[in-house]
Amino acid sequence: MKDINRTIVECIKNRQNEKALSYLYSHTLKKVKGYILSNSGTQDEANDIFQDAVIIFFKSVIENKFEDNLSVDAYLFTISKNLWINAAKRKRKLVHVDIEDQHLSAESYNQLDSMISAEKRKALDIAYSKLEDACRKLLGLVAYEKLSMKELQEKMQLSSENAAKTMHYRCKQSFHKIIKENSDLLNILKP
Repeated sequence: MKDINRTIVECIKNRQNEKALSYLYSHTLKKVKGYILSNSGTQDEANDIFQDAVIIFFKSVIENKFEDNLSVDAYLFTISKNLWINAAKRKRKLVHVDIEDQHLSAESYNQLDSMISAEKRKALDIAYSKLEDACRKLLGLVAYEKLSMKELQEKMQLSSENAAKTMHYRCKQSFHKIIKENSDLLNILKP
């Protein structure tokens, strides 16, 4: 696989784009189409998204920003997935505006909404997994068990209710920082 990646990158750098495109359209496009079609997209949308992803990929190779250790297929799939999520968000906003005018089926709206919600949940899980153990535990207790600061103090064996508030604030700040520092997560979570 490394040889294929190296060959594709060399073809792009040497302006032998047809060879690179031939491989990408015969191998990677299938995966991208599968993902987009299974997430309320059309063939045309899948082709457009993939074409945009290829342009981004080519630009990163030409500007020497593509890391040699990355898989070309995985890189293009991730770019395509992110582009589709953003397109789906825009589509969702349009669907929301046009729902009364065009009487779109509730089913297609709900599928799109579910897809976006699932992507946001995944992004939050990724950010959550990067927190310290104590912060994961604390934020979990607040979010899922709806504990008050007094109950949190007891459960976490903290010295005071103020200590619980301080730790809660610090953990929320850490969580927000993780999200802000990861542009992929930030893009998914933007309203």
